[in-house]
Amino acid sequence: MHKRYIGFLALGLAFGVTASPDPQGIDLGGGKLIPQLSVSTKHDDNIFSQSTSEESDTITSIKPSLQWLQEKDTTSLAVTYSGDYGKYWDNSDDDYDDHTVSFDGAFAASEYARVKVGASYGWLHDNRGEGSSEGINALSRGDPDEYEISRAGIDLDLGRESAMLGFRLSASQDDIEYQNNRNETVFRDRDEGYVAGRVYLNLSGGKTKLFAQASEKDISYDEDPLLGGKLDSDESGYSVGIEWEATGKTTGMISIGEVEKEFDSAARGEDDINTWDAEITWSPRTYSHFVFGASSAPRETNGTGNFIEAQDTSITWIHGWSDILNSTITLARGNDEYANDAREDDRDLISVGISYDWKRWITVGASYQYQERDSNQAQFDYEKNVILINFDMSL
Repeated sequence: MHKRYIGFLALGLAFGVTASPDPQGIDLGGGKLIPQLSVSTKHDDNIFSQSTSEESDTITSIKPSLQWLQEKDTTSLAVTYSGDYGKYWDNSDDDYDDHTVSFDGAFAASEYARVKVGASYGWLHDNRGEGSSEGINALSRGDPDEYEISRAGIDLDLGRESAMLGFRLSASQDDIEYQNNRNETVFRDRDEGYVAGRVYLNLSGGKTKLFAQASEKDISYDEDPLLGGKLDSDESGYSVGIEWEATGKTTGMISIGEVEKEFDSAARGEDDINTWDAEITWSPRTYSHFVFGASSAPRETNGTGNFIEAQDTSITWIHGWSDILNSTITLARGNDEYANDAREDDRDLISVGISYDWKRWITVGASYQYQERDSNQAQFDYEKNVILINFDMSL
């Protein structure tokens, strides 16, 4: 099982979402049309993530997806629609309907060049108590923050897989525009442009790669905040690392580096942030996997400080008790430091989930999750328990 798939499976199981074991498609236009449907119901005992006066509710979510996929030789094309329709049983103002349409393509122009392109447009939301409405701000909002996000990217890999030296170029552009609660959300509208170049050295026949990478990210906000100066900034990143596949019983990637974040406003200045990223999968058995993850990186602020220096660590155990029964246990811890502000948060998560392939076309899952945020500013503290049952279906 590829490490990226294991990582996504771990995250999905941790939140009670599983993938249909063997989705089937309908032949159409030289490709396949693949419909899938996920239906879940969860009970959340603190839906607004509040430190006091917690409010509970039960939320039912229906997630349809429809993908047209064409694969031929070294070329693949996919057009996908994903929806998420949420119904709160007691708080109808928090009902939502999210939609994402995306296009992805991959092809090998020659044995020396492989190209991946992608674009998507999403109509999404932040629940009350998340994003710019976290803490007591959630109580001042009448409904969730809704936003539109467009993304486009390209990844160019140069060099034969068997060659010792290779190059990878990546570029992407994101545009985020909030649609409501504009008195608060207007300051979150922004464009983010990213470009990175990587040089890698193949070892062990391409199963192990050493790499060095340089990146540049430009973040531009549509509106300036009321206080503190413009949030527009440039991030220059440098990192070195190693990635490997199927070496013994482990697969993984480790990188360390630094990001220099320089604001356009002299009032906000600049900061140097040590960064790292690791994802290691250890599989002592073909049916049992341990996934370790750790990262440190800057994130954009939701209104407090200049930016967030976020550190995260997690370990997940995925175990197949039989061909149709799987379980997962996840432990995660995070820390957020707010640059140019005294706020600091510690985050903890415990999750236990199980999935059962009832039929070839339907998987039943259940999970329990505990979340806690402990902040040195009491208004951002919260604890919550979430119990979820879900059904994932395909043809």
